[in-house]
This record gives sequence, C-alpha cells and structure tokens, in this order.
Amino acid sequence: MSGRSIGKLPPLGFHLFGVVLLIFGWDMLARNFSGLVVASPGATMEALFGLFENKLFLDLHLKPTLERIGLALFFGIGSGALLGILAGFIEPFRFMLAPARWILTSIPGVVLVVVFMLWFGVGTTMVVCITATMMAPIVYVNVADGMMAVDRNLLEMAKVYKFPLHMRLVRIYAMALAGPFLSGTVLATGYCIRLVVLAEMLGANEGIGHALAISRSNLQTAELYALTLLSMLIVGGVELALLRPATKAIQRKRA
Repeated sequence: MSGRSIGKLPPLGFHLFGVVLLIFGWDMLARNFSGLVVASPGATMEALFGLFENKLFLDLHLKPTLERIGLALFFGIGSGALLGILAGFIEPFRFMLAPARWILTSIPGVVLVVVFMLWFGVGTTMVVCITATMMAPIVYVNVADGMMAVDRNLLEMAKVYKFPLHMRLVRIYAMALAGPFLSGTVLATGYCIRLVVLAEMLGANEGIGHALAISRSNLQTAELYALTLLSMLIVGGVELALLRPATKAIQRKRA
C-alpha cells in the first residue's frame, strides 16, 4: 500500500489499525510470559463474557459501580460547574477557592481514599464523596476559565440593547461555556471511573474494584484483565452515548 493511499484512510481506519497493533502486542506478551502474569486476549474475552453471564456479578458488583459512577458524576459535575460559574461572576470568590483547588489537584487520590474511609467508613457514601470531590476541580477550572473568556464586547452590547437576563444567559454565557464544560466533563468522566474503582478496591465490599481485589488475591489473571477491560468499556460507553452526541449538538447549534 502506497503512502498516498494510506493517507486517504478515514480516521476510523487508523483507530482500528491502532487497536489491532495493541492486541498484537498484548498477544506477544502473553505468549512470552506466564498466564499468571499476562492473560491472553482470548482468555480475557472468555472471562469477560463469563462476567456478563454471571448474574451474581451483575447484581453484586456491576450494578453498584454504575450507580456510584452516576451519583459521582451528578454531584461532581454539578458542584464543579456551579462553583465555576460563581467564580466567573465573583472574582474574590475565585481567589478564595484557589487554595482548595490546588490542594485537591495536588494530593494523591489514594491518600484521600484513606482519609475519607476514616470519615465515612466503607461503602457507597465514601466512594461517591471522594470521587465527586476529586472530579469537581476539573470541571470547576474549565468552567471558570470559560467564564473569564466570555466576550466582554458582547456583554456590553447586550447591556446597551437591554437584552433580558435569560437571553444573555442562553445566547452569550451558555454558548461560551459549552465547549469548556464538555471538555471538563470528558476529562472528569474518565477520572471518575478510575477513582470509583480505586475507592472500591480499598474501601468497599462490592463493586468492580472489590472484584478486582478478589481476582488479584486469587491470582485469577484472566478475570483481572476482563474487569480492567470492562472499566474501559464503561468509559467508552458513557462518552459515546452521552458526551459525543452532546458535543455534536453544540457544534450544530454554533454553526
């Protein structure tokens, strides 16, 4: 295949080619290491389908994790967006939040998991609280920066022509914040699922993270890899089902 024909491949073609390369490299590693260290792609897929056929796993581990992810996304994104909007309107408030934002973005997640376990014990409350707390600064920074970047000339024009408040919010602020908000949400979603699994692994009696801990203890490598793959599929599912359609809708509205 010539260089010119390769360059004409659609982006999806390059994505699929990258996936094939990753699977090939994974298979090579599995062939050169023990199955206790690296599970093969075939064994991993077999274990993954086995998880979906296991009703106990679906009820005891997958369902609680999805519920925690949903709650954490709701509280984390909601609080981050609200604080970001307030920080954009009230500059002293933004300065007041700067130390807390710096602390939350600097401290390792595992440290906060331990602290929140002392405060809330183990279970859903701890997992949701720590995940929402760590997610909020990501959304907050994006929304606050978006508020600061709102075109002041448009605001002055809206003031001169006495646009009603709802029109200013929808036509100026909402359109300016849509891009930064969605960017922050995409980052926060991936971070959210990683944190939920980490918190479940250290301080929960059910969930994908807890199942990972059990698989590691029992040296069930194929199931361990399958659970990891399932976590990635959840991230991809949320992005494809919710975030990407929202991004396209905003792009169409701007056009």
